[in-house]
Amino acid sequence: MYSWPLEPFDRAHPVRGYFNDPRISGSSRAFHFGIDIAAPNGTPVYAVRGGVVHLGGPRSVSVEAGGLCFGYWHVVPAVRHRQRVRSRQLLGHVEAPWLHVHFAEHRDGVYVDPLRPGALAPWRDTTRPRVTRIALSRNGRALSPAAISGAVDVVAEAHQMPGLGVPAPWDGLPVTPARLRWRVRRAGRTVRPWHTPVDLGEELLPREAFRRIYAPGTRQNRAGKPGLYRFFLAHTWSTSLLDDGPYTIEVEASDLRGHAGRLALPFTIANNV
Repeated sequence: MYSWPLEPFDRAHPVRGYFNDPRISGSSRAFHFGIDIAAPNGTPVYAVRGGVVHLGGPRSVSVEAGGLCFGYWHVVPAVRHRQRVRSRQLLGHVEAPWLHVHFAEHRDGVYVDPLRPGALAPWRDTTRPRVTRIALSRNGRALSPAAISGAVDVVAEAHQMPGLGVPAPWDGLPVTPARLRWRVRRAGRTVRPWHTPVDLGEELLPREAFRRIYAPGTRQNRAGKPGLYRFFLAHTWSTSLLDDGPYTIEVEASDLRGHAGRLALPFTIANNV
């Protein structure tokens, strides 16, 4: 467990970008390998643990100790390469115009979520994820749930709001939930049990998994422009595995602290009409 890289060290700060959320630039697609902690330009940034400094570029600082490394991006360094620093020692200041420090934890060769239980503290999520839409589609085209047949993609749109208010112009923008699961029910009975195809979890996902997790139409947040998070729950799910008739898809989004939200979509399978 470690404290925040900003003062006050023992109080949570607004986080405007979550771990594994989408990062989209032109044709590039990637998962966010840290968290974005909102802070005014010029804010002092401090080491959360002691170790040896590595300057990876003009605006990035990392501090390594054994197999553990903490990274701080969008920071004007106030330390030297290979300098040894102690916990809570000044590393630099938030660079304009970024209005945040990108903070990452690299443990035993893998990026992990600093907001996971037992890591950055204190931290408490106070918001509940929401599922706002469920769609059955084929080749990117939404289908009417009144008569579904053949193989379909199952897509859900979901988000949650930051637990602490983020200053403008990044205020009111959504962040990603940690997990999505879904099931199918008919007449009060589960006919396809819960399955969790989206787990943004605690470790960084590989870049090649992006198009499996995020569906077309996904957008990342921009200043004053909210993102949209569209998740593939299934690719080419075969509806012929179930009898014709009415069903309900239930989708649940949850975060790492156990908060969850659900949405249901009634639909009818009509393969033999």
